[in-house]
Amino acid sequence: MTKMPALFIGHGSPMNTLEQNGFTDAWRAFGQHLPRPRAVLAVSAHWYFGATAVTAMPTPRTIHDFYGFPQALFD
Repeated sequence: MTKMPALFIGHGSPMNTLEQNGFTDAWRAFGQHLPRPRAVLAVSAHWYFGATAVTAMPTPRTIHDFYGFPQALFD
C-alpha cells in the first residue's frame, strides 16, 4: 500500500469557506491532485488545557471558537 505524505495546511480566515479568492482557488486545485484519503488526522492549537484529549467518533459535533462572523459559518 502506498502511503500519502503528511501535510500541514493552515486554514486561514474562517471567511475563506464563504469566499472565492486566491487562497480558496489554491486549496481547490491542490485537492484535485490528491487521491481520496482513507483517514484524516486533524490537530488543533485552538484549545489549551492541562491534559491530552482525543475525539474518536464517526461524526463529532462542531465546536466554534470564533464569534462575529456571518450565520452561514455556524450552520
